[in-house]
Amino acid sequence: MTMLAALCLCALALLTPVSGRTALEERERVIVARILHLLETNSTYAALYNKTFGPIDPQAAHSSRVTDGSPFPCPPLPPSPAVPTSVHSLRPSDVKVIAALGDSLSAGRGADCGIIGLLIDYRGLSWSIGGDDSYADYHSVPNILRQYRPDLYGYSEGKGDSKSRFNVAVSGAKAGDVLGQAQNLVNLMKASSNIDFINDWKVITLFIGGNDLCDWCDDRQAYSAKTYASHLQQTLDYLHANVPRAFVNLVEVLNIEMVRDLADNLLCAAVHFFACDCAANPDGQADLNELIALRQGYQQASRDLVASGRYDTRDDFTVVLQPFYRETFLPRTADGEPDMSFFASDCFHHSKKGQQAAAEALWNNMVEPVGSKRLNWMPGEPLECPTEDRPYLFTAKNSAAYTRAKPPPVY
Repeated sequence: MTMLAALCLCALALLTPVSGRTALEERERVIVARILHLLETNSTYAALYNKTFGPIDPQAAHSSRVTDGSPFPCPPLPPSPAVPTSVHSLRPSDVKVIAALGDSLSAGRGADCGIIGLLIDYRGLSWSIGGDDSYADYHSVPNILRQYRPDLYGYSEGKGDSKSRFNVAVSGAKAGDVLGQAQNLVNLMKASSNIDFINDWKVITLFIGGNDLCDWCDDRQAYSAKTYASHLQQTLDYLHANVPRAFVNLVEVLNIEMVRDLADNLLCAAVHFFACDCAANPDGQADLNELIALRQGYQQASRDLVASGRYDTRDDFTVVLQPFYRETFLPRTADGEPDMSFFASDCFHHSKKGQQAAAEALWNNMVEPVGSKRLNWMPGEPLECPTEDRPYLFTAKNSAAYTRAKPPPVY
């Protein structure tokens, strides 16, 4: 029996129904079994897979670093002379706690170790909350913040849940699930002896909606923009009412229709029926147009909530919309093909490289004024640096002095 055959049998065994297994876990096991079967039986597929993602190594540990090892490019920026009482005067070095809510992209699903990694949450590699290694090895928001605040707490490490800390994202989660995540987060923070819940400043990132869009064609009412907005509002209202001293990143949902472009690839077409069928396989142009309009509706709902001012009633709390995904589409190689190095082998989740790209884009949005935030991400963009002239994480209120007067705010 070949190694691939053995892996196929192992994957098929994992498909046996187990009480408590989530729909996403079942789906990922189907995808793993499907890929392994194709690798064993289809030489064309196997050659393309190995060329794109590299050969399978079941003994693989962490993949190699995705940085060039360059030192942190930003100058030192000390904390405020006294702990600030206003979120509008919050420096990166004032942040003591980091947390995240969301789905599999925030849980790090499939970020490492190829096919088998699709069954694992690599929480330490999450763009917004992972703290594996160091900045020299891997750029995540916590690894950037630790350049300013080495005793930052809350970031997740490793794989699985053993060191998840304040990474309460759940693979497979949808917008209706994040209120429960927020409640779990508050309970964890209050119970932690490692933080001062009342006085420590917190950065919390909320990113949700991809799975809703992946299933939108199965229940248009359940996944409408109005329903999405209601779930977001309930979650943000809860955080606003229950978490002191918090800077909340609300990251706009990504352009899920890019999954359809990936489906043109043989590798991706073979698994997208299982991964994100409504987006990968729309039923004609009208369905695709409806999906795009729905995605835009989700993004608009996020903008409207933040612009409403309902989360700016206290000086120690705000929600800032981070829009870098709004005009971000597939990264491409020099020959115009999708750059698969940013994706896991299910052609849906982010690889370690893709996770790092999202982290850099989020950080840059955090230190760009409201009204001047970039709306897309491009490979190779430099990391932006706060300075003594512009030392704060930007909010709607403290951005006024830095935002050009002529255009309306871009949230």
